Amino acid sequence: MEFSNKRVLITGSTRGIGRALAQRFIGAGAKVAINGRDRTTGAKLVTECGSDAVAASGDFLTVAGCEAVVASALDGLGGLDVLINNAGVFPIASMADTDERVWDETMSANVKSAFFTSRAALSALRSAQGVIINHASIAGLIGLANVTAYCTSKGAVVQLTRSMAMELAPEIRVNCVCPTTVDNDMGWSAFKRADDPQAAHQAFVANSKLQRMATMDDVIEAFLFLASPRSSFMTGVALPVDGGKSAGV
Repeated sequence: MEFSNKRVLITGSTRGIGRALAQRFIGAGAKVAINGRDRTTGAKLVTECGSDAVAASGDFLTVAGCEAVVASALDGLGGLDVLINNAGVFPIASMADTDERVWDETMSANVKSAFFTSRAALSALRSAQGVIINHASIAGLIGLANVTAYCTSKGAVVQLTRSMAMELAPEIRVNCVCPTTVDNDMGWSAFKRADDPQAAHQAFVANSKLQRMATMDDVIEAFLFLASPRSSFMTGVALPVDGGKSAGV
C-alpha cells in the first residue's frame, strides 16, 4: 500500500506496534509524527527514521497534553491525513487488586487520550478528508478475567469509534483494530506471570483456532488497510485480528 505524501500521527510510537507502524508508514512514503512520553527516546527514533519523521513527544493523561502533541505534529507535518490512536496501557490485575489509581490511569491512557487527541485533530483531518484509527482490542469485544479495567477501557474505545464514525462522516472515516494477544513484549507480559511462561504460551497457541499467535505484521497490515483508499467505504468498523477468537468457542 502506497502512502506517498500522506501525513500521519501515531501516538505511542516509540516502541512495540506503534514503532513498527511508524517505520512501515515511512517505508510506504508517508511523513510520520513520532510520539512517546520520553523525549529522548522519541528524538532518537526520529533520527533513525530520517527526514520523513518529526517529533511530537508528550503525555496523553491530560487534555492539554493531547492538544500539545497534535499541535507539534501539525507544526512538523504541515497538516494531517491519518491519526492512529495507539497509545495505551495494559494493566493485569484482578478486580480486588484494581485500585482507583489503576482504574483512572487505564481510562485516561486508553479512552480519554483517544477522544481528546481526535478532538484536537478534527479541523486538520476534515480539511484532508482524513482517517482516524483507534487501537482497541479483542478485550473490547469479549470479556476476559483479571483484566477488567482493560476490557472496560477497550470496550469504550470500540463504542467511541462507532460514535465518532457517525458524527464525523462523511469528512472523516473512523475505524478501530481489535487484536488478540500479539507475539511481542506486551503480549508475553501475561505469560511471564505464570509459573511456567513457555507452558502458558503453548496452551494459548493450542487453544487458538489458527494454532499460532498473532504477529506484529498481522496487526500492522490491518492498520495499513484501514488507513488506505482500499477501505474507503468502511467506517465505524471494529476489525478483529484475533484468529477467530471472538467468533465463538
